[in-house]
Amino acid sequence: MKPLRDDEPREIGPYRVLAELGEGGMGRVLLAAAGDGQLVALKVMRPHLLHDPQFRYRFRREVITSREVAASRWTAAVLASDEHAPEPWLASEFFHGPTLAEALSANGPLDEASARRLMHGLAAALAEIHSYGVVHRDLKPSNVILTEDGVRLIDFGIARITEEAGGDASITQTGAVIGAPAFMSPEQVTRQPVGPASDLFSLGTTIITASTGANPFDSEALYEVMNRVVNGDAGLERLPEALRYLVEPCVRKQADQRVSAAELVLRIGEPLAAPWPPAVAAIEERQRAEVADLARRHGWDTQVRPNRTVVMFGPGIVQAGSQPGLSEPSTISYAPEPPASYNMSAPQGYSPVPAAQPGYAPSAPGYAPSPGYAPVGGPVLPPGGPYYPPQGQKPDRTVMYAVLAVLAVVVIALVVILPNLGGNDEKDPDLAGGDGATEGTATGDDTGGGGEETSEPVETETDPVVNAAVGDCFWDYGDETTADLEPSYCEDGSFEVVEVFHDTTDLASCDGVDNMTTSVSSSEGNLVLCLSFLHANGEAYHAEVGECVFGPNDSVSEWYPIDCQEGAFEVLERLEGVSDPASCSESAYYNQNYTFTTAQTYLDVVLCLSMIYPDDMGYASQDDCMSMSGDPDAGTALFHFADCDDANTYVTGRIDEYENLDWCGDDGWSTWESYDFPDHAYTVCWRYL
Repeated sequence: MKPLRDDEPREIGPYRVLAELGEGGMGRVLLAAAGDGQLVALKVMRPHLLHDPQFRYRFRREVITSREVAASRWTAAVLASDEHAPEPWLASEFFHGPTLAEALSANGPLDEASARRLMHGLAAALAEIHSYGVVHRDLKPSNVILTEDGVRLIDFGIARITEEAGGDASITQTGAVIGAPAFMSPEQVTRQPVGPASDLFSLGTTIITASTGANPFDSEALYEVMNRVVNGDAGLERLPEALRYLVEPCVRKQADQRVSAAELVLRIGEPLAAPWPPAVAAIEERQRAEVADLARRHGWDTQVRPNRTVVMFGPGIVQAGSQPGLSEPSTISYAPEPPASYNMSAPQGYSPVPAAQPGYAPSAPGYAPSPGYAPVGGPVLPPGGPYYPPQGQKPDRTVMYAVLAVLAVVVIALVVILPNLGGNDEKDPDLAGGDGATEGTATGDDTGGGGEETSEPVETETDPVVNAAVGDCFWDYGDETTADLEPSYCEDGSFEVVEVFHDTTDLASCDGVDNMTTSVSSSEGNLVLCLSFLHANGEAYHAEVGECVFGPNDSVSEWYPIDCQEGAFEVLERLEGVSDPASCSESAYYNQNYTFTTAQTYLDVVLCLSMIYPDDMGYASQDDCMSMSGDPDAGTALFHFADCDDANTYVTGRIDEYENLDWCGDDGWSTWESYDFPDHAYTVCWRYL
């Protein structure tokens, strides 16, 4: 833990901030306490992420998904959040214990018993969250906490609800690759639909990493990492035989050939009660001491509950569990009911738990509000921590709805009939049409004297964009100049809302918004939507000049943004409304294109690309002059285009093959190849000037 900086706020939402636990790309994780003393891990997002069109969507999804699995003994539940704060935050349960990444750094590879215990905990965690229809999608050592009683799986920021549970398992995320590539599954790398089997591949990679100390797919080059995940060997021979038998069915390249999490739990058998290695236990003890010392400096003490969450108590804190009429529950209810394999007859020894009622929230200590008495010493925590009261069965309002319906009919009848009472058969000329029908009614029928007049409410059409929010999607049945939007699921061919500007109808508001394809305004809602087209061939559709992309060596698979590096493709030109690659400008650096076609030609895009070679020799042709630096005999030579007056070498020949040294004869040579794009390999021959 690190102490807080002097300029940092000491209160965020209803929480008192105590220390910093860690920091990452998305933000910082702080140790904080609620008014009832419950300690939480408070994830505070970086303010610039508010400008990321996908951030709010992902943030909201993390909260919702985490609460879906909040009753699990294998996860850290999200207790509260605020995505609209200046620095959006979410608070989840705090547990003593290092992450697996920290444990491996301190201890080195785990022994076989510890690796088996870790695998059992992760398999059980996945089996349970999969039973809720949730796929984690980012299982890696930094998202696993080793606690005294097992493991906790954290960070559901990119989790997805499976299609079977009513979600969308495909990847429609706008932007670069999300997650840790070396722990991804092949279907994540190739942008195929992702299901529970993806988590099993990540589990297998995590166990191999924990057991051997090295990820079998890792590499300095991102494109090489992805190639290894899809095509490379998992290195199972480095595992003990018993672990190899368990890991092998997890890391099969084809998702439908992998074992399920519930079946893996059965294969592992009885959970091991052996403690974690001493180095891991030492980290936890040090953390416990740091937290206890931090509490004592405020005049408080700490306590670990049976469920391993941590609370503080002392002056100014009234624990929810210690209030009159409240007691700490001995069990936590799970909802929905865990898979059938989790029963007393199963060899893994799980204890059965009662199924919870729909909508039930766990009444664990710390969820009820506390009065927040004034302290004798130390700061006062904000009273009343997050509180989720149990919800009873939804009341039957059938009778009430029937009465309201009758009243509505009576009111409509009075509005229509009363103006015609009093013996005057003439209608107000301002309200009557030529045939005596009332303007604005759904029917133009006049029964003519003594008949019963009926009226139906007029259906008014609401502008579909009025209530749109970031993350919503639409089909556009219009054309380049006129939008005709209809709400839809976020799927290929639809438009996703990436930004909303209120109190304006100026379409120029969307200028500069990342990945924006088109914009529409609504005079009714006085707002502008910035829309991003979701192309079936991937997120590289939105790549701009100077950015880099990568994908399979064909014209129909998905391509995606990637860091600019050797072996990737840099965008030289982005041609919109064009589908002919011949439109790309001739350039010494242009050697690849990728075309995105659509049903609407104005949405077509051609990317004119350049394979990034180690140096300019990759683009050189015969007779080009080059400036060489480094030592060719030592393999450190680099070549760059130069005027012949300033150059020291020139190109004598080129062949698009790797290491064809016979082609060069006695000349010097430079060679390179890409495993993914062998057509871009080369052997270039040169001589000194």
